[in-house]
Amino acid sequence: MTPEAKKALYRQLSQPFPEEAIERTDGRQTGKGYSTTGIKAQFIINRLNEALGIGGWRTHRKVVVKELNTNSGRKAYEAVCDLVLELGEWIDGTFVPFAEALADGGHISTSEADARKGSFSNALKKAAAAFGAGRQAYEGTIDDDNVPADEQPEPQHQPPVRQVQGQVATQRPSISMAPRPPSTPRSRLTSKQLAALIAISRKLGTDLSQFRQEVRSRFGTQIEFITKSQASELIGEMSNGGLHHQGDGEAEMAEPGAEG
Repeated sequence: MTPEAKKALYRQLSQPFPEEAIERTDGRQTGKGYSTTGIKAQFIINRLNEALGIGGWRTHRKVVVKELNTNSGRKAYEAVCDLVLELGEWIDGTFVPFAEALADGGHISTSEADARKGSFSNALKKAAAAFGAGRQAYEGTIDDDNVPADEQPEPQHQPPVRQVQGQVATQRPSISMAPRPPSTPRSRLTSKQLAALIAISRKLGTDLSQFRQEVRSRFGTQIEFITKSQASELIGEMSNGGLHHQGDGEAEMAEPGAEG
């Protein structure tokens, strides 16, 4: 394939998706603590088939499943899928790729089948985005519905007034020192930083659920919603020996975008 043909293919893969392809979740309804915006997996598959033709792409995947218990004591399954997406063509019975992308996806469900399916869908969408298909979901350019649900505007009320020695004084509200997630999606870590953190944690032999719990304990939010500077800080620390434990945390049963 010539460079010009590759550029044309990228433009075709990168075309925006129609509204019916957009998948949104409300954190208040799912209980995940955040809302997400992404592209439905079938629309990504459709785009690959339309741009490359049937048989013009294939995947290799490895799914690892681990049992765990939810906070309510129910059994759940965490699946992690390592996936390779290849673009190419079949020549004399052999698939010859001209491009490939690597990605991983995770999903937790009370059904093992759903956990496997969700992890594969997440990984496929991330890999396809490397070729432009669905990249808008990871750019944050679909809309702003992926802002964490707990990042609501502060109530606009007047502070209470008290009398001090005949004078009127405004009582300043106390300032909470608890960690807070980033205030806008623009300050969130990049997809490259997220991928780097997960890759380094695996290289260090850290369990993914444990790593998520440690990040949440330290920064007060899930890894997908820490800031760019926090992500850089973590990458530096982990590259020099690992993540420091700072108290107990609560593991999250979610992966945005449900991706996305």
